[in-house]
Amino acid sequence: MQRKVMDVVVVGGGIVGTAILRKLSFYDLTVALVEKQPDVCEGASKANSGIIHTGFDAKPQTVEAECLRLSRELWPDLVSQLKIPYISCGAVMVATSEEEKEIIFSTYVPNAQANGVEVHWMEAEELREMNPAVSDQALGGLVISDEAICDPFWATRANAELAVLNGAEVLLGAGVERIEQEVDHLRLVLDDGREILTRYVVNAAGLWADEIARMIGDDSFTLTPRKGQFLLTEEQVDITQIILPVPTKISKGVLISPVVFGGFLLGPTAEDQEDKWDRSTTSEGLTFVSEGCSKLVPQTRNMSTIRQFAGLRAVCSEGDFVIRPSSQNQRMVHAAGIRSTGVSASPGIAELVVEKLEQAGLMLDPKSDPTLELPELFGEADGSETGEIICLCRSISRGELLGALSRPIRCTTVDGLKRRTGATLGECQGNCCIPKIMDILAEQSAMGPEQPLKGLRHSHVAMRGAK
Repeated sequence: MQRKVMDVVVVGGGIVGTAILRKLSFYDLTVALVEKQPDVCEGASKANSGIIHTGFDAKPQTVEAECLRLSRELWPDLVSQLKIPYISCGAVMVATSEEEKEIIFSTYVPNAQANGVEVHWMEAEELREMNPAVSDQALGGLVISDEAICDPFWATRANAELAVLNGAEVLLGAGVERIEQEVDHLRLVLDDGREILTRYVVNAAGLWADEIARMIGDDSFTLTPRKGQFLLTEEQVDITQIILPVPTKISKGVLISPVVFGGFLLGPTAEDQEDKWDRSTTSEGLTFVSEGCSKLVPQTRNMSTIRQFAGLRAVCSEGDFVIRPSSQNQRMVHAAGIRSTGVSASPGIAELVVEKLEQAGLMLDPKSDPTLELPELFGEADGSETGEIICLCRSISRGELLGALSRPIRCTTVDGLKRRTGATLGECQGNCCIPKIMDILAEQSAMGPEQPLKGLRHSHVAMRGAK
């Protein structure tokens, strides 16, 4: 049985786990990340709004607010170093009644001030000048200039790849089956038969972080999934900012936002459930999104969409991020209970987790010359005739696909190539190009053509028929 001895193992390949891995890779440590799915960013991180929140509405004095504060200082350098697609468009919380305007001034302005986030009121005339599609009922809005949008998968992948370039290991398709506690180590037994002996574990397992904690007898928090359904449209919407509703006591409501790779995103819903795997969409949920957005931007009511999807985010029993050593064993540090601001807060979470590891006894000696900047995504691919266009909707060539397959994080799925290149994201949603993409994946891997995966484990696109 294969056995590895590490200084730190991060469990979970989402935006939080990879941000922590990237930070750890700058130190003279042996570090690894284990992820049960075939690729990074297959959980909550892949199905969100892509908004980088400032934390203007976060509850002051919480761990979440502190992580968002730290992250505001870190994001500019990250965008440059990791070449993350990013648009600093700003956001505006639109008031459509005097009551909503009063809520903004009595609640959100002082909350933003407490969190050190600059905001200002925009009158209706200026609001519609910047966002002509906004409802005539709008009285104005609260502008949060530093809100932005990014590609969350790119950020997740880039974190992991930079860590690999600095010597970290990433083990994909390797779920944690159990954790055995020893005197000076934790032993991770993976469901593929491997074992990893490590001095410290970072629990960044997303919705499953409470289950990882219970493997060492820690039941101090529980996580339940909250579903968010989204609509994606490529119709033109005459807005330049993220359009936010004024939250109610029941819900934050639905928003409409530009998307970095084109189009507009509408959503999400907020549906509490028990099933951590149920990412289905419903006609009721999508109608709720459409009607909710139409109150702010009327034209969205009858928009055509190219995709509908749902993601699950964690709702924590503690009502805040859980970033601390486990009460059962100081060698496990939790990065759990990360709700919808996970992408935004991930750089700050990484800073706090590394600080907690140091307090728990991990020696942090910085590397003398770590790699800080990620090379360009698409390099020169090997082979000839790589200019053939595979994805007609997005003009993605065979060479670009081969280039993506040669990156430090091995891609083995159709969805993995989609998120690395944009292939299948166009109007036909892959109906024309998926067969060729499957052929390319089969050519470049040991996996046979009868077993291409769409994304998650066992999500086979096609299987060889019985003879």
